[in-house]
Amino acid sequence: MRENIVVNTIVFEDLINSGVKQWQLFESVKSLGVSKIEIRREWIADFQEEIKKMTLEAQKHNIELLYSVPASLFVEKHLNKDRLLQYLDEADRMHVKMIKFVVGDFEVTNVRDVIELKKILHNKNLIVTVENDQTVQSGKFKSLKLFLDCCKEHDVPIYCTYDVGNWHWVQEDPASNAFHLAESVKYIHLKDVAHENGQPRVRVLDAGEMDWRTVVKILPPNIPLGIEHPCGTEPLKVLKEVIKKLADGNTIKI
Repeated sequence: MRENIVVNTIVFEDLINSGVKQWQLFESVKSLGVSKIEIRREWIADFQEEIKKMTLEAQKHNIELLYSVPASLFVEKHLNKDRLLQYLDEADRMHVKMIKFVVGDFEVTNVRDVIELKKILHNKNLIVTVENDQTVQSGKFKSLKLFLDCCKEHDVPIYCTYDVGNWHWVQEDPASNAFHLAESVKYIHLKDVAHENGQPRVRVLDAGEMDWRTVVKILPPNIPLGIEHPCGTEPLKVLKEVIKKLADGNTIKI
């Protein structure tokens, strides 16, 4: 189902590193029949200009934006409030539908900050998620589940972006964790993983060792699937094939 497919701009890593701006890639993504793009904050240099350009380009091509923010909600056991407000303001300006963070240094006894987080997100017209990244602090099942359970207990509208591949960086099992986190998952990041000299490396789907299809089938159906791996020097060619796999109902049920 193409309507569920999201292209994270990391697929164009080589082009971005050569100086191409994220908004300049929107038309190419749309030409492949995809209308959802996840932009990466770390690749925005001139925020005032590029936010304006991305907003206009998204409107022009009828594209829904998601926002990947590589920042922790909690720093030194306290809510990173000022930064959070800044990131949410950026998201508002781009009419983003979903924003993604990592948990960070969360302390479960800090209920005051959890309630403050709830107040900040009240009436926000977007989905807020936290992702299992590749670090021990924010990428392990125990810390992610602890935070999500706390949010559920206090009615904080925060959910999970489930990265099927990142578990390999913290030596945990993607399928097992999927069973336990499924109820909180609103978005899935897709990548394959291969091990070189004992270390995990990101690969294009089906170019690695993962049974990613099995993991996806454990997770909720009909939620966005984000293609989140570099696609090399010919990204549109590779991306076209990946999209075909995801859109083919006989290959994977979305």
